[in-house]
Amino acid sequence: MKTLLKGLQYALLLLLAVAAYGSDKPSLKVDLVLPVDNASLRQLASEIASPSDYQLQVYINELPDPTQAGDVLLLVSDGLLPMINSAHYLAKLALYANSVRFSPYRAENASAVYSDQPIARQIKLIDAILKGKPARIAMAWESPSYHQQLHQLTDQYPQYQFNSEQIPADGSASQRKLNRLIQRSDVLLATPEQNLYNAATIRGVLLATYRHQNFLIGPNAGFVSAGALASVVSKPSDYAAEAKAMINHYRDHGRLPMARYPQRYSITINRNVADSLGLVIDDEQSLLNTLRGQ
Repeated sequence: MKTLLKGLQYALLLLLAVAAYGSDKPSLKVDLVLPVDNASLRQLASEIASPSDYQLQVYINELPDPTQAGDVLLLVSDGLLPMINSAHYLAKLALYANSVRFSPYRAENASAVYSDQPIARQIKLIDAILKGKPARIAMAWESPSYHQQLHQLTDQYPQYQFNSEQIPADGSASQRKLNRLIQRSDVLLATPEQNLYNAATIRGVLLATYRHQNFLIGPNAGFVSAGALASVVSKPSDYAAEAKAMINHYRDHGRLPMARYPQRYSITINRNVADSLGLVIDDEQSLLNTLRGQ
């Protein structure tokens, strides 16, 4: 029998019954598949469910029986992306899906809210921190997608020298190449590529940036906590709101919006790193307003 969060499902259905009370519209059925069962993902499911005009069923790491399938499939994380090929849903949405990993799964009835931030958004953050001061900005990458995004920005920022280099993840050799790239730069922009930037490599990357008095931007809040200077981030509550907006769009228009980067985001800064580098940086809200052109 398929694994179903009975207790959570019951609580969610109670919330939905209250939200839908008095409505004559037929309720959309959404099947949410989580990779694991933990408190943070249960909170995400709860936020997606309430308040809403759809029924939410929650499953763990597997699809329901085809006879029980709903209208919309909502997957959380890259690891579940193969499930998006299921033919039993009218619409399929991936949440927290890396933009590069989602690319092979693009289809007319499949969409996503990406887990990564666009390179343009991170460059805007760097520009807001540097306040237009000339600098050398380096970016190592595996997927050409990130290089293409950066290349499109070069004319917009003539004050910066961009050093973009493809570095395949091959252990110590890639670390040496990355260190040399850091030596030729003032800022390192980390892509969300786990082969390059992960728990095993982050210490060496951070030590290299500190040694050369450089700073690291991105790719997520975890790296900022570990010692990166700053990043643009989207919180779980942001993703819950994005999922609800996408599902409601499908309910109202019969189709999902195109796959996109999260439209809700904020800034996180490691003030200890800023102080150690002697950087005076505006507060997070001011930086966010700058990024949004406010």
